[in-house]
Amino acid sequence: MSQTTVVSSKAESPYATFPPFVCTFRTGPSAAWVHVSGELDIATSPELDRVLREAGHQAHLLVLDLRGVTFIDISSVRVILAAASRARPEGGRLMVSRGPAHVDRMFTLTGARERLVIFDFDPAQPALLDVA
Repeated sequence: MSQTTVVSSKAESPYATFPPFVCTFRTGPSAAWVHVSGELDIATSPELDRVLREAGHQAHLLVLDLRGVTFIDISSVRVILAAASRARPEGGRLMVSRGPAHVDRMFTLTGARERLVIFDFDPAQPALLDVA
């Protein structure tokens, strides 16, 4: 049974020049797909942590899609690394879909790139939610 949960969304300001933060996930038979868009920073990282924990309770494989992230800071990198660490002892794993260049650069600068499974998303491939 597929499920979609919208965990958080900031209200848009008429003066804002950035898209609102939105973090959603949906589950399939063997995985949970977590999609993030907007800014991942100290204000939104607790919300990312909540959705990764909730999705992790429902699936052993978490796929974190960062393609819509417009900004990322160290607090969010820590949340992502913590989610990856939590998944391993329970027999699960976290896979991260490569985001924009600034996200990749943050992972490189912090050393997180070596500790995460990062892949390039190919929309032509079968849905990852159906993969065991």
